[in-house]
Parts: sequence; C-alpha cells; structure tokens
Amino acid sequence: MFCTQCGNEVEQHARFCSKCGHEATAPSPTPPVPPAQPVNRPRDMEMHINILGWLLIGSGILTALFGFIVLFAGQVVRHLPIPVSSEMPFGVPHFVAWITSVVGLGILALAAGTTGAGVGLLQYKSWARTFAIVMAVLLLFHFPIGTVIGGYAFWVLLSQEGQQYYKSRSESTMTASGI
Repeated sequence: MFCTQCGNEVEQHARFCSKCGHEATAPSPTPPVPPAQPVNRPRDMEMHINILGWLLIGSGILTALFGFIVLFAGQVVRHLPIPVSSEMPFGVPHFVAWITSVVGLGILALAAGTTGAGVGLLQYKSWARTFAIVMAVLLLFHFPIGTVIGGYAFWVLLSQEGQQYYKSRSESTMTASGI
C-alpha cells in the first residue's frame, strides 16, 4: 500500500505514513472478479462453407485425374505388344480393357459430382447442400483424405448453425438473382 499524499510505501497495518504523517487509508476492498467465462462466439459458417466447397472441388479434380489414369491404363495395356499366354482364354485382354473403361468412367462420374457439389456450395444453390451431403457419403470410402472431407462436410452441413446459415444465404441468393 502507498501513501496517497507522498507516494511512500506504507505497511499494511500502519495508520499513518512514516514519511509525511498523512493518515493512511486502507484500500477499499474490491469485490473478487469472477474468472472470465469463455465467450461462445458463433462460428464463421461462411468461411467453413467456402473451405468445404474448395475441398470438394479439389477432391473432384484429383479424383478425375485418377479416373483418367484408370480409363487410359486399360486401353494402353490392351495395345501393348505383350505376348499372351496360350493358356489365357481368348478375349481376356479386351474384357479387362472394357472393365477398366467402365471403372474409369464411374470414377469420372464421381469426380464430376463432387466438383459440381463444391461449385454449387460456393454459389449457395438450394440443391447443393443436399447434393454435397450425398457426395460426402461417397467420399467416406476414399480413405483417408475423403473420409476427413466427408466428416467435415457432415459437421458443416448438418450442424444446426450450418443449416440455418446455408438456408438463409441460399434464400437471399435466390431472391437477389430473381429466381
């Protein structure tokens, strides 16, 4: 405690300042300050939806690259000058090429859907939230990266806060565009 007159340090139990003799006033007891409660700020759902949209677009592009590799790998293998064993049934190379083409086209369709869901989310289209949830279910099987993106999509799009934000933003986008 310090003297209010001269600024000298005064002991807690002293009634007068030892330097100037001024009466030392006891500091007023201040009420204890309660510990600060964590502020429950709303999440920035716009940022999360933008991140999710770009993650879906990036995932779609990478999936499309893999789809093209699968699609063309079967065709390349079919046309390689590899000696075919006489024990192999006739038409197996053509069948393998056909299977890889079907699988490659399926992967490309998944990539197009994932990319479309991401673009729709970024534009706040009314259909995009539901479509992104469907694509997130399919992404869960793309372990490990797709699983993480799918889980993040569920958190963003299925949380109460995310649903309300997307619905209000989607409606305002629709009214602004005149639809």
